[in-house]
Amino acid sequence: MVYDLVISIRAEQDTKHAIYYYDQVNPKLGERFFIELLEAYQKISETPQYYSFISTNRKTKIRDIKLPSFPYVVIFRVVKSAVYVIAVKNTYLKPFIS
Repeated sequence: MVYDLVISIRAEQDTKHAIYYYDQVNPKLGERFFIELLEAYQKISETPQYYSFISTNRKTKIRDIKLPSFPYVVIFRVVKSAVYVIAVKNTYLKPFIS
């Protein structure tokens, strides 16, 4: 089963900031970041239950997936047949959702 992917405005903003930052360092890095992010989105839409919980609150059931080459995690939760992407966080700056 493939889950619907719903990306929050916050996650979109996080993504734009990350791409902008990496483009300033090297335009190919921004593109590579985006490709890895899209691959993570594909994985969580296909098998979201594979990824472990990061929340101690069992009601929220928040999970994450780390990007392989960047210090970022995609924070998401599964509700019925949809995966809701909450944020794309830089683990060096602020690893927890505020």
